[in-house]
Amino acid sequence: MSDYLPFDLITNILLRLPVAAILRCRGVCKPWLSLIDSPRFAKLQMDYSAATTKNAALFVLEDDGCENGDLHFAPYIDGIRRETCLDFRSNPSSSAQVSVKIPRECVTLFGCCNGLLCFGLDFENAIITNPATRRSHVTPPLTNLLSFGSKGDCIYRYGCGFGYDSVSGDYKVVKVNQVLESAEIEFSFHSELVSYGVRSNSSASMTFPYYLASAEKLGVFVGGAIHWLVHKEPYVRNVIVGFDLGRSECREVPQPEYRHGESLSVRIGELGKCLCIFANYGDNGVDVWMMKEYGVRESWSVMLSVPHPGLCYDDGIRSLGFSTTGQEILLQLDCKRLVWYDLKKNPGKDAAEEITIHGLEKKFMEAIVCFGSLVSPDGKFPSDELEVDKQQQKPRLLQKKKKKKKKRDDFLSTGFKLKL
Repeated sequence: MSDYLPFDLITNILLRLPVAAILRCRGVCKPWLSLIDSPRFAKLQMDYSAATTKNAALFVLEDDGCENGDLHFAPYIDGIRRETCLDFRSNPSSSAQVSVKIPRECVTLFGCCNGLLCFGLDFENAIITNPATRRSHVTPPLTNLLSFGSKGDCIYRYGCGFGYDSVSGDYKVVKVNQVLESAEIEFSFHSELVSYGVRSNSSASMTFPYYLASAEKLGVFVGGAIHWLVHKEPYVRNVIVGFDLGRSECREVPQPEYRHGESLSVRIGELGKCLCIFANYGDNGVDVWMMKEYGVRESWSVMLSVPHPGLCYDDGIRSLGFSTTGQEILLQLDCKRLVWYDLKKNPGKDAAEEITIHGLEKKFMEAIVCFGSLVSPDGKFPSDELEVDKQQQKPRLLQKKKKKKKKRDDFLSTGFKLKL
């Protein structure tokens, strides 16, 4: 078929396939193998999936804080459809039955980026995995032991994040450890930030001059930085700080002008690759703000205002993404519920529709939407490994050819002598 179709057309056809089908196409012929294993194709496929919501999957991690975690995922080949029921029970007719046991304690979701999922294991290490290719990479411990002044010090709270550093071309895992000091009569804290580069396989740590503001551990990756809601001082609340992966420095993000004179609870998230804020005024409803131009205060605008009780949650809300049509937002509420919110309907209770979930046994869950890609968890592409193999094998092949040539010359010279 490649003899009759232009190579660009073949590339466009392959980009539209699920990742599993693309991987099977590597065995068609050598030109296809070379194409699929190239960094250029991996980037094209990743960009196409993100732009069209193709190869999207909803991952749900069961979590009760201390027992082994169970990872479930519901694949959506044609994008994030507006499903109102998810069934994770062992039912052959169910399209969302896939589950993976994670044999570790205290499994925590660190984030996803470009088709890679990152989980924290046992408060120390993290594992980066590509669900499509089933390849994984385990990080070293994400704790700087020098930050513990005495044996009684412990990690009171931590934040985590995962993202791509476009400056160095490296994927980075970031963890903020808020250490509770026991040496003082009164409790005191200090915080450290540990950053691990996957491709460089190196770690760096720095002082983090903030206090984590809530039990929400998962950082938000937007604009090349991972963001958390923090306290600048013990009594200065609701500061948004981002850790720039390229510059390895923290910066505060300007916030919008909230309503005055009302109680306020703030949570941050990501929608359409933009930083967003859920401003909850209790009985006075919820405002959803979006920062259209990253870092510019004037670009904040109210995307949606929901009157009470149109979007009820106690303290936790996270945005998971838009539907394929772009008319609904998928939300996780209080680590217990998944809800579709219809942007086209009149703001109110009727616009929110809760997703029925079957098959989950634990009380809490963490959900995330990840796109299938060919990116390797160690930050390398298959072609990188092939090039190394070629470089290693090339001298050996040359040596073999030289040896064969030498033997042939010896034989000819011997034969010539025999004739004489």
